[in-house]
Amino acid sequence: MGVVISKLKNQDLDKLFTYNTPKVVKVMDRRLGIPYYTFMFVIFIYILYTVIANQRYLITEEPGGGSIRTTLRTPDYVTNNYKENYEDYKMNSKSYKWIYWSPTQIVYPAGQDGCLFITTRVTERSLVYENSDSANDNSCNPFLPTKRECRTVTSKTSNSYVVADIEPMTIMVEHTIRGNLLPITEVNSKLYGELLDKDDNVIWKFYPKDNKEYEKKLKEEEGESSYFDTDEKKYKGYTIRSDDKPGDIFNIDILLHAANFKLDDINNNEETYRYSGCVIVVIIEYNNKQNLIEYKYKPSLIENAEMKVLELVTDVNHVNSKVISSLNNDEEIKNESVGWIEYNRHGIEIKFVQLGNIGQFDFMALCMNLVASIAMLSVASTVVESLMLYILPEKGVYRRYKFEITDDFSDIRDNEKSARKEEKRRMQEEEMIRQKAASADEV
Repeated sequence: MGVVISKLKNQDLDKLFTYNTPKVVKVMDRRLGIPYYTFMFVIFIYILYTVIANQRYLITEEPGGGSIRTTLRTPDYVTNNYKENYEDYKMNSKSYKWIYWSPTQIVYPAGQDGCLFITTRVTERSLVYENSDSANDNSCNPFLPTKRECRTVTSKTSNSYVVADIEPMTIMVEHTIRGNLLPITEVNSKLYGELLDKDDNVIWKFYPKDNKEYEKKLKEEEGESSYFDTDEKKYKGYTIRSDDKPGDIFNIDILLHAANFKLDDINNNEETYRYSGCVIVVIIEYNNKQNLIEYKYKPSLIENAEMKVLELVTDVNHVNSKVISSLNNDEEIKNESVGWIEYNRHGIEIKFVQLGNIGQFDFMALCMNLVASIAMLSVASTVVESLMLYILPEKGVYRRYKFEITDDFSDIRDNEKSARKEEKRRMQEEEMIRQKAASADEV
């Protein structure tokens, strides 16, 4: 410790605690000036591009909880042209009859927010008494069994059917968004949207009605010969919303194409998606395009997932047998059902998820991003400084101009102190001489 203290005492504190201050040196050399201003220009253009292209002038947030409503419909061309019954659907050496349900029967449960279940296969089983003798027990209530012997189970026999004409059916999607902190509320009928496939290719476009922002783009679309109309079965690749159809309309077949699979592809255990059911997650991604909000549908299939829903309905045959027997005062027609039928529905579960960012212009956001980006301009100085001090042949000359070492200010202060002492001593001597001269004159 003593050695360290002695070294510090012998050290010149001015050298130990030197202070570096910037000094502007104009180096008249185009080999440095041209790269410097080139870097500055490129970085400045990059900053402008980043601010404009990435919309750094917006204050953004994730969309808040909006609503999503879906509607299933059979297109007119299916209703008018599909008249023949299909042959039985075959899978794994088994045959299943087709049923021709309406959209109201296919969707279950109805009215879900942000979700749509489309039945593709249904298995029907009756509910029967677990103990067959309980059917003769009038005290048994199958709906509220107060005795164990009155419990019900599904029958061992069942009938399975597949639902016809699923692919050409259309889905209309209506969704809304709002900001959590920002005063933004929008409905999709006023916005431009796109349906993307798994490779992010646009396969369908949705245009708002009477929107001047998209008139030019729409004219280009109308010049194309390929299109698809959901009512006329013609391909066109875009939809213009109308007052009576404010949502986004697309065929289930197109949605399956976007998710890259078909209902008759194999899922689990050699079962098809039509038989086992499946889950499709559709991400609705919102983003600003200048002052407009746009969105994209991005559907994806959940691999190896199955989907089913159970539904209990009234057994009409059982009710009719009760009514007929009571009217005729006859014995009840034999029917094992307790009055309920279980529908085991398998189908397509479509789950919509709202993501992305929405925003609006904010001057403070613009200023903050500009200030953060301008810091990148120092990169040009750093590169040219390194070129000047370490690479170019004249680096030694550059260093002499750039770095200047001052005199030791301790020595300067000591010299000034010595000069003041010398001046004081000289003045004292002169004063003594004047006093002696005055005394001599008096004598």
